[in-house]
Amino acid sequence: MAERKKVSEDCVEYRIFPALNGIDDHQTLLHALDTCLALVSPHVVDHIWHNDPFQLTPVDGSKDCPSHLYGKTTFGDNIEDEWFIVYLLFELSRQSPELVIQVQDIDGEFLLIEAADVLPKWVNPDTAENRVFIHKNELHIIPMPQTPADVTVLPASTPSLQEAVNCVRKFASRTRANNGVQKALKARITEYPEKIQENIHHTHCYIPANLAAVLERRPSLVSAGVQAFYLRDPIDLQVCRTMQYFRPGTRVTSRVKMTRCLYAQLKQQKFQPDKRSGFTLPTTSNPKHTSHDLGMKLAHGFEILCSKCNENEERSQNGHSVRPNDARWKRYLQFLKDKGFFKGEIEGSKKYNELLYKAREFYQQQAFPAKSRRTVADEVMDLLDKVTFDIDAMRRNEGNLLPPDDDSWLNISPEELETLLMKRSGVSNGSSPSADLGQVASGMKSFVDKVSGVDGAEFPGEADEEGIQFDSTGFISAMTKMFEFEDPNDGNSSSDMEEYGWDDSDIDVDDQPPVVQTEKRKQSVKSAGGPSVQDYMDLMDRELSQTSVGKSFEKDPIVKEPASAPKPPQNDTKTKKKKSIAEEDDDFEPVNIDINIVKNMLESMNAQSGLAGPATNILSSMGIQIPKETKEPPSRPPQPRRRSSGTEDRNRPPAPPKPTNLPVSHGRQRPQRPPPPKPTSLHRQQSKETNV
Repeated sequence: MAERKKVSEDCVEYRIFPALNGIDDHQTLLHALDTCLALVSPHVVDHIWHNDPFQLTPVDGSKDCPSHLYGKTTFGDNIEDEWFIVYLLFELSRQSPELVIQVQDIDGEFLLIEAADVLPKWVNPDTAENRVFIHKNELHIIPMPQTPADVTVLPASTPSLQEAVNCVRKFASRTRANNGVQKALKARITEYPEKIQENIHHTHCYIPANLAAVLERRPSLVSAGVQAFYLRDPIDLQVCRTMQYFRPGTRVTSRVKMTRCLYAQLKQQKFQPDKRSGFTLPTTSNPKHTSHDLGMKLAHGFEILCSKCNENEERSQNGHSVRPNDARWKRYLQFLKDKGFFKGEIEGSKKYNELLYKAREFYQQQAFPAKSRRTVADEVMDLLDKVTFDIDAMRRNEGNLLPPDDDSWLNISPEELETLLMKRSGVSNGSSPSADLGQVASGMKSFVDKVSGVDGAEFPGEADEEGIQFDSTGFISAMTKMFEFEDPNDGNSSSDMEEYGWDDSDIDVDDQPPVVQTEKRKQSVKSAGGPSVQDYMDLMDRELSQTSVGKSFEKDPIVKEPASAPKPPQNDTKTKKKKSIAEEDDDFEPVNIDINIVKNMLESMNAQSGLAGPATNILSSMGIQIPKETKEPPSRPPQPRRRSSGTEDRNRPPAPPKPTNLPVSHGRQRPQRPPPPKPTSLHRQQSKETNV
């Protein structure tokens, strides 16, 4: 099998296979191209793409691949562009039922990721190659043949695109994915196209007047300017020292339209302009700081973009235009009128001409080969030559601008993030789930008892894969009865451990406790046919009982039974049983396995600090939801009140003294210092004699 060609990172590739009659496939392909462009135009002419727009190119067929329309879009950091394209492809398959569509990205068949919980078990990245398609507004997965009759209609190995497309068209009822897959995928794209408007953000930018006029004419060009600034390097910033195209002296406040992703990239960048550029920023406390900062960054981005444009003959060669008498343009325009693209506007009106200009620009990008298409920098330079503007009128209109949109969505709280994650995972956002600790213990026991295969461990609740189940224990028992082997429990048979290559000589007597190092014990072991697994377990229990390991486990309390009459001793040594560790140790407490499992799981979750880890992954795979630990905020100690120096404090009665164990005089509010000691008489006499 040939190695599958991977898609580039941050890119989505899509192929649209129309129904071909085999007579004039090229013309049929061009007709399908014009039809697809007309169907998606109402959604994409005003859309602000993050990097590349939605585009289609006719591709002639080959031996293993029929003729189709090919498209590739780089969505960059905005994942919403990828899913918007998926919505467009589903919409195309709904309005044109004959189309069969394939879409992939760097993860391969990424549509299956949304329905991973309800997919058939045979589906994996290797078996799903060339088996996942969109047809009639539904997802189709070509199944693997289960019977010899299925081999004639369903491919057993990786099919070619020609075989896969024919199979989906002929056997659509068999290739249609189950309802669970359809529901999971529709839940991801049902928010479109309304979600496109939710991702739009309007903000005020203090930008040069010519740039404001360009963005008012073509709002979708803002993404190219933001990306040029976001991906700048020191060499790009050298052209921003002079600002040849967008000078700061003509700046006006304009309301700019962009996506939330572009706004976040522009807002979160920390940048100080070069003093030689002429751009200055007010202080951060100034209400206009945000508009000045965003406008400065946007102007630098477009300056970098225009500096890379070649103003020589290459730019003139790329200046293709749509001819009014072009048959394909007329057909595309008629499709737009039939679909209500012009919204009932009168032909020749201002609104009609604006929509016509957008449709012509979109068709011009799609109709010509990729090599001859104009770059974004060329479009900006052409608009700078064409647009006219009045700076004074723009400045007078600043007071009539609508206020900018609220950008509080940039800051998200942990609770909101948890709500989004629960919504994405399909968990209802109701009251916090109550955790059943017994379910945790039983779930872990079921997980440990589950027999894993070559594909990894299976969690409880997963359906067992149909197929041959081999019971090794039953097989050995049947073989023993068939050939009449000796009973392994018979005393004359070999030890249970001999099948593992163990012998009595392998036992290290020096490492055993004193109770085992007696000759009588050795003879009893040899007479019994060698040590068994239970003997080794008892030895391990006795050895561990002398350490402090057992103190780390939660144990059950000892329940003492009432004393009973002593039984007469028996002389038959054969019926004498070995004493267990619980009988030998009076203080023995059995370990509570369930409590220890729950305790260790909760400690592991607490150590994860809310992040993903082994405990949460195992429990979530079992369908067990553990609520997060709610910590109460620490209480602040009472702080003394600060007294002011006003007249109220002077008239306030003094506070009563605090009780104390020391004797306090009731006539005083506070103790006074004792008087200094008087000088001795000797000093007085000396001072008198000196004076005399």
